[in-house]
Amino acid sequence: MTQISRRKVLSTLGTVGAASLLTGCRDASLSSSAAAAGPSQPADGACPATPAHAAQITPSGPSSLTWDYVRLDPADVADRAYRIYPEGGCMYAVVASVVGALADRVGEPFRSFPVEMMRYGDGGVGAWGSLCGVVNGGAALIGMFRNEKTKKRREAIITELGVWYETTPLPEYRPISPKWADEAEPSVAGALLCHVSDSRLCKASAREAFSVEKNEGWRRLAADGASKIVQLLNRDLEGDLIEGKLTPAVNTCVDCHGTKNLENAMVKMNCATCHQFERKHP
Repeated sequence: MTQISRRKVLSTLGTVGAASLLTGCRDASLSSSAAAAGPSQPADGACPATPAHAAQITPSGPSSLTWDYVRLDPADVADRAYRIYPEGGCMYAVVASVVGALADRVGEPFRSFPVEMMRYGDGGVGAWGSLCGVVNGGAALIGMFRNEKTKKRREAIITELGVWYETTPLPEYRPISPKWADEAEPSVAGALLCHVSDSRLCKASAREAFSVEKNEGWRRLAADGASKIVQLLNRDLEGDLIEGKLTPAVNTCVDCHGTKNLENAMVKMNCATCHQFERKHP
């Protein structure tokens, strides 16, 4: 009589069990697939882990949608930016107000945009006083909707935003119901740096840098920035030519120090804000 080892018995039982499991899986799949498919779509006998309709699944969600800008109302977006400013500062308010308005109009992919990350721009990038969040956030939105490899059009719109910020007495926005102060005295930033702009707002408001009265100015300025970027994006959408002209003073500096002559500076900001010149300087 042939001796059968315990290991061989267990091995055989394992093989039989696996076969039974696969058969059960196939039978269950046939039943569920047939019920889902209906009389006109025969089931293919696949296990639930590989559904019969897998080949027919098309990508869905934010990654399959287009990030296209649609016309927005600058006043409505400005009101939204003023309202949400306390949630994350100026850069957050500018981006989240535009993206939020687009989410209301279009839905996805804008509903899934991680606007919270834009809080990094508060205080000129993590309170470093560097690039103002109004310009930083506005430029990010321009980059979202004008993301071609050829950068001429994108840079022209960003330049228009930057020159407006540098040369316009801000804030202009007047909320119906002011939150932190009844008034906010405007000032001309003269630079894109948060440090410079903030110092001038302090001087105009006669308030300390961390006072709520001065920060009312920033809250309104963020609303101005959101309105301005929507105006620019609306113009771009309509095919309006945006040239992005620099001020005459900066053009003079660029003509001498840029690619046409000395080639020792890359700049579009107002040089005179930070540099002091001798009278003999051109």
